[in-house]
Amino acid sequence: MNRRLTKISKYLSFVLRHHPEAIGLKLDPERWANVEELIKNANSSGKSITLIQVQDVVALDEQNMFGLSDDGLRIRAN
Repeated sequence: MNRRLTKISKYLSFVLRHHPEAIGLKLDPERWANVEELIKNANSSGKSITLIQVQDVVALDEQNMFGLSDDGLRIRAN
């Protein structure tokens, strides 16, 4: 994983594991977040993140820290 994706991975971990409210993100009871909302809120908060980058972080993460729903619309920290 390159440096940019590593930074995004750390940011996703911070938001999804600890502080979704930091960007106004709501998690469902099973701690899933809407990917579109995550990206929109992150970008509104000054972080430049794309859908491709989120997908790459999940796909390239050897520690399996994140999971995408089967339809790819939701993400959560494992």
